[in-house]
Amino acid sequence: MFESAEKQGLRFKCTQCGECCRGSPGYVWLSQNDIIAIAGHLNISEESFLETYCIPVSTQYGISYSLKEKEGFACIFLEASSCSIYPVRPVQCRTYPFWDDILKDEKSWNEEAHWCPGIQGEGNVAPEIIKDAIVQGRLNPVWVKGK
Repeated sequence: MFESAEKQGLRFKCTQCGECCRGSPGYVWLSQNDIIAIAGHLNISEESFLETYCIPVSTQYGISYSLKEKEGFACIFLEASSCSIYPVRPVQCRTYPFWDDILKDEKSWNEEAHWCPGIQGEGNVAPEIIKDAIVQGRLNPVWVKGK
């Protein structure tokens, strides 16, 4: 995390615009905890959840899972500008924009602001909350089938 973020925190307040949930192709990687929580929330088995709402992706570590995308690259759970599984949304979603690659330096943070209207917004997120988001992301690694 870059120095000013670590000392002062960062200006950010989610506007709930849903821009981070649509617009360009990408992966929403799932941890084992994500799979269990979302399947439980939907009241279906973990296997049914993976078959219905996810795509298997071959990685260097094995098969992992990402949420499917609708036409236009929107998350399968995005309805209008709202997440239909918000209380159990994946760790990747809960911790955005406090990801290692976005926080590596001030330039990366400012570049992300082009995509996210909440960055440089009205709120200020304390360094402790940012660090907690980073830890949560690291403690919930992407699940690899069979490992």
